[in-house]
Amino acid sequence: MFSKKYIWIILGIFALILRLVFGIFPAFCEYVYSRGFFLGIRWIIDNSWGRFMPFAMFYIFFLIMFLWAVYLLRREIIRRKSGIKRRVWWKRFGINIANFTGGLVFFFMFLWGFNYARIPIEKTMGIDARELDSLELRAEADYITAQCSLGRAEIVGADSFEIDAKFFPENLEDEMRSCLVSVLKDLGYPTIGRVRGRLLYPGLLYGFNSSGVYWPFTGEGHIESALHILQKPFTIAHEMSHGYGFGDEGTCNFLGYMACMRSKNAAIRYAGYLSYWRYVFSEVDPDYYQKNRPLIDRGMFNDLEAIRREMKPYFEFIPGFHEVAYDAYLRMQGIRDGIQNYDRMILLVAAMRRK
Repeated sequence: MFSKKYIWIILGIFALILRLVFGIFPAFCEYVYSRGFFLGIRWIIDNSWGRFMPFAMFYIFFLIMFLWAVYLLRREIIRRKSGIKRRVWWKRFGINIANFTGGLVFFFMFLWGFNYARIPIEKTMGIDARELDSLELRAEADYITAQCSLGRAEIVGADSFEIDAKFFPENLEDEMRSCLVSVLKDLGYPTIGRVRGRLLYPGLLYGFNSSGVYWPFTGEGHIESALHILQKPFTIAHEMSHGYGFGDEGTCNFLGYMACMRSKNAAIRYAGYLSYWRYVFSEVDPDYYQKNRPLIDRGMFNDLEAIRREMKPYFEFIPGFHEVAYDAYLRMQGIRDGIQNYDRMILLVAAMRRK
């Protein structure tokens, strides 16, 4: 007989079963969830705290979770001291933990997580995002190096010194949202809502070896506030892309790059080129980079050094933990290449240029 004490366990299992169904039938997920149910979630969030809260709900969420955990722990301690049998207490405790986990799974999936199962963007765009061989990757490296030089030269008033905040619009969040929405509309995706790109306390995300995060439970994107200004446009657009319903990291990188290219601000376009350059050269063999290093524009070289310098004061709380944990998380969501999925952006950009 059905018992209410197992409700969240049952709902969590239901969400996982539905995720499997969506994984088998991505078109079903695309049109029922990503272009259907999820748009309602998006509208509610963006017309409530997303519009009126002056700071990230991320902080409020974790405060509530902390207070709730303290309350539950205190309740269980009182129960244990009341003389209840140990076996009965452990059984109840186990059910509570299972219900809590089931609730997290249920809300994660229905608030956003099913988007991992939607139709891949390359199929929607009709492009062939195939693997690149070493020669093609080198050609892509040559292309983006040249584009960085040309893009930097378009910034009025820039010299060989590093690019700083004066070249960017004051409200970068609004600019990047506008550019991203324009790109998504051109690709035929709905853009209901007004996804936020919040700044988090300096060093908080760096402590987890991350520059940004989208938090499904609050429906907001966040970036590390200590990022160099040249990293912010691409990163904000990346996290906002998650908010508009994309789980795949390579897809969000691609959309972040496209959003930068859509801007009328030359510094933002250059920031997009520079972000893509860093991804491409993380994949090119080191010898090729050393060979081409003297060809890098002097101003661009100073920008890269400024980015490294900006990151230097911060450290990872638990070295190596984020990479291992997030790799496992992505694989659980059906992203077979795990954390390497970020680099899939290169295949999408190259495929788009070929088309």
